[in-house]
Amino acid sequence: MPNNRIIYWGIVLLVVTVLLWIGAELTKRIEWALPYAGAIGVAMVVGGFIFELWKSRTARPSPFKKEEKKD
Repeated sequence: MPNNRIIYWGIVLLVVTVLLWIGAELTKRIEWALPYAGAIGVAMVVGGFIFELWKSRTARPSPFKKEEKKD
């Protein structure tokens, strides 16, 4: 890290600017795929909920529940 704070914040600003520019360029190139990616994400969430509901239908003992020993 440079000792001069002006140099430090100048480097930070430069890196942030470059990363924002790269992000904007990538967004322009892949914007056609964003609705498909969103649909896949929604399908995964819905599928996960359905899987959890299906899995909870069968009664299983909880692995976190401690069983009491009777003497």
